[in-house]
Amino acid sequence: MSFMKTIDLYKIKNIIFDWGGVITHIDFNATIDAFNALGVNDFGKYYRKDYQSMLFQLLEVGEINASDFRELFRETICSGITDEDLDFAWFAMLKKTPPENIDILKKLGTNFRLCLLSNTNQIHVSLYDQIFKKEFRFENGLRGLFEKTYYSYEVGYRKPSMEIFQYALEDAGLDPQETLFIDDSIQNIKPAKELSIKCIHFAGDSSLADLLGEVLDK
Repeated sequence: MSFMKTIDLYKIKNIIFDWGGVITHIDFNATIDAFNALGVNDFGKYYRKDYQSMLFQLLEVGEINASDFRELFRETICSGITDEDLDFAWFAMLKKTPPENIDILKKLGTNFRLCLLSNTNQIHVSLYDQIFKKEFRFENGLRGLFEKTYYSYEVGYRKPSMEIFQYALEDAGLDPQETLFIDDSIQNIKPAKELSIKCIHFAGDSSLADLLGEVLDK
């Protein structure tokens, strides 16, 4: 199956990647299970792939910082949890980044402008960058693979809002007609398409190498 059959590769100059579920494996159930083990038995009603309560949305757009989040979590969800346990459980969803994905991004970076656009938060980025620096020797963490990085908590918008795509296009000076966006959540594809960005929904049933084989051979 060709994922690129409706996209003219020779017009693509820029690629915008989602992070979790595209570059790095993600398992939302791992965080739900981790919180369950801490006595938060109904965590799924606050956060899952297709739904995030207001507390988590505020964290992801930078309206509250990590310290505020922890205090509000204890006030509204679980009062007896320590900062360390909360961060560990909250981070559990982020899994390995396959080394082949790093190689792919390095290769793509020689021919395309690469950007990262992710709904994420200060806790996840800080903890994952520590792992990433040790494993892949990038001093700037994941940012080291991209020309521009747009984390929702830093820019103040989150997908699927149109604003975060408009912000990225304007900030990086990208022509949407020359830009490919890859995301594992179908709800994030719609606003990008409305801006004339070329899109691929990466359902996770294949590897990034399979998905981008034709681009790599361009």
